Amino acid sequence: MRQHKRMRSDLTDKEWELVRPLLPVRSRRGRPRADDRKTLDGILYVLSTGCRWEDVPPERYGSGKTCFHRFTIWGKSGVWTAIAGILLIQLNRQRKINLTNVYLDASVRQNKRGVMIRLATRATRRKTA
Repeated sequence: MRQHKRMRSDLTDKEWELVRPLLPVRSRRGRPRADDRKTLDGILYVLSTGCRWEDVPPERYGSGKTCFHRFTIWGKSGVWTAIAGILLIQLNRQRKINLTNVYLDASVRQNKRGVMIRLATRATRRKTA
């Protein structure tokens, strides 16, 4: 197998060891699943370059369809939220995050008539009966 030059979007071994436990366990039944690390690197490649899913280099990352499928499935199952949480904890431990000026969950935009409007987000939206 030919080794490729590491891309900036590819995970390092240390990053992979942080993320790997958060991914769903492979099923022992059915067709063997594509390599998780290769697929995750493909997802990160698309997110960092902005290319289309079908333009993912298959010799390097596997199928773009597989990358897209995992991206959506992992999003619905909360994997991306877990990964973001772990990475934020690590960055905070390393003192690489400045938390002196943080905005939790708000969005503001200017109205065409110059009036400022606060947009409701999921956390601030009131439930109606």
